[in-house]
Amino acid sequence: MVALFSSLLLGIGLPAAPAVEVDPLPLLKARLDSMCTYFRGRAGYSLKMLDSGRHISYRGDERFPTASTIKTAVMLHAIREVEAGRMKWTDKRELPPKSKRLEWDTSVYSYYLQDGLSLDLDGYVNLMISVSDNLATRILREWLGTVNVNRSLTDLGFKDTLLLASAPKEETRLRRLGGQFGMGMTTPNEMNRMLEMFYRGTATSKAGSEKILRILQKQYWDDWIGVSVPPGVTAAMKSGAISRSRSDTAIVFAEKPYVLTIYTDSQKDQRWTTDNDGDKLLRQIAVLVWNSTQKRKYSPPTGSEKYLPTGGGLEGT
Repeated sequence: MVALFSSLLLGIGLPAAPAVEVDPLPLLKARLDSMCTYFRGRAGYSLKMLDSGRHISYRGDERFPTASTIKTAVMLHAIREVEAGRMKWTDKRELPPKSKRLEWDTSVYSYYLQDGLSLDLDGYVNLMISVSDNLATRILREWLGTVNVNRSLTDLGFKDTLLLASAPKEETRLRRLGGQFGMGMTTPNEMNRMLEMFYRGTATSKAGSEKILRILQKQYWDDWIGVSVPPGVTAAMKSGAISRSRSDTAIVFAEKPYVLTIYTDSQKDQRWTTDNDGDKLLRQIAVLVWNSTQKRKYSPPTGSEKYLPTGGGLEGT
């Protein structure tokens, strides 16, 4: 009897207490907020865990310049036009003559295509997203119409996300905002919600949403959120950069999937180098989010900075 009692005291034969899962988000938020606070400029982020619905952000409702991340909204409108039957994925439009392409917009890739070539909607959208081709984007903006793209955004409930480039002269508000933000404006929370709508298939039809995800999964520029996830983990991404700002947005299809959007503005460091303050902040935030939310830990290996994307060496002439 004494031996049995001693065994019970020692816990022998008793079931183990269930492990208590610690919520990582409060500590993660404190660390991310501190990183943004001490950034030499203005920085904000929005993180949504897609399995639990938990959400944290910093300056999540403040407006930031989108740079190329607004191209996601242009793609969304193109898909919605196809869904409505007003356009076809195979509709074509001719490239402007090469002699005029620099007047339209600088481009890493489409500048070099031969004169007289026509691309279809599929081609322009994929160029715009996968390699962030600016000439393809300019053609799509004028083909689809800036006002029409913004009407789609308004219909979906976005109040602070706008395409501003190629606005008609009579759209004085858009042109004024364009002078302030450039190609487009958004908030970390609104862009986060847009990507979640793609994930859940609520921005357009299921087929249209899946096409958007497949295109976003092919982005060439993987130097920020893309480099923070292990090989084999899918990320649907769109990034952007101008001298004063860096931005990256992604759906990460991890064991615990999440949407992460990060924006900077008014950067003191405006160098176009991989060790720019904004570039470093985006990578640091992305790696910290991964390692704070996933069981499988990962950081880019030593030497990975030598292989960050370069654009292939094309600069447009």
